[in-house]
Amino acid sequence: MKTKIGIDIVYIPRFKALMQNKSFINKVFHASEIQDYRPEHLAGIFAAKEAFFKSLDKKTLDWLAVEIKNKKNKKPKLLVSSELRNKAKIKDIDLSISHDKDYAIASVMVLLK
Repeated sequence: MKTKIGIDIVYIPRFKALMQNKSFINKVFHASEIQDYRPEHLAGIFAAKEAFFKSLDKKTLDWLAVEIKNKKNKKPKLLVSSELRNKAKIKDIDLSISHDKDYAIASVMVLLK
């Protein structure tokens, strides 16, 4: 087994401008993810997806193959399409998201088979 990590940080004021582009929103986020449309929330989700793809060294990003949801205890979890999960040989994923003032950050640890 192999462990891979990824991290990403997003400057929220710049991200707010991206949120005006509906094409960007539809390309990157699931409907469940945009239920909360606060910039810091979406910036955190974006950072999480970026961190995940970095952990796999992916150059081509299939944003909708990944969905961020919250567990009952509010800790975020990263769901991956079965196709990508099998192709990348993912066994387990751990995710952390945080935001403060102008920044959102996410780190992802992926355990590969």
